[in-house]
Amino acid sequence: MAPRRMDFTDTELTRAMWDQIGDLHARYGDVPVEIRLLKVTEEVGEAAEAFIGMHGLNSRKGVCRSRDDLLDELADVVITAAVAMTGVTGGDVDEARSHLERRLAVVTERARRCP
Repeated sequence: MAPRRMDFTDTELTRAMWDQIGDLHARYGDVPVEIRLLKVTEEVGEAAEAFIGMHGLNSRKGVCRSRDDLLDELADVVITAAVAMTGVTGGDVDEARSHLERRLAVVTERARRCP
């Protein structure tokens, strides 16, 4: 059973999420950025593996993963990338958050312009 979502405003939820990212950065702060980047690629591979298993694309294994497995792996990609971003910023969670927000705005605007 998934943990119950707390009632937060969007701002509080964002702050709480980035506080947790900061906690993860602090926990793994001695891990070099290069290793963090490799960890992101590992997580992407696990997401691909979950997709393959969800659709039974490996004839030897058949359908062996669920939609929840795929969502878990994709969430791990996002979390791991956010922690890697804090490594790149030297542990400055606000800078990582701010950069992600700016980048999301750029990508969203670009998508709006495409037919």
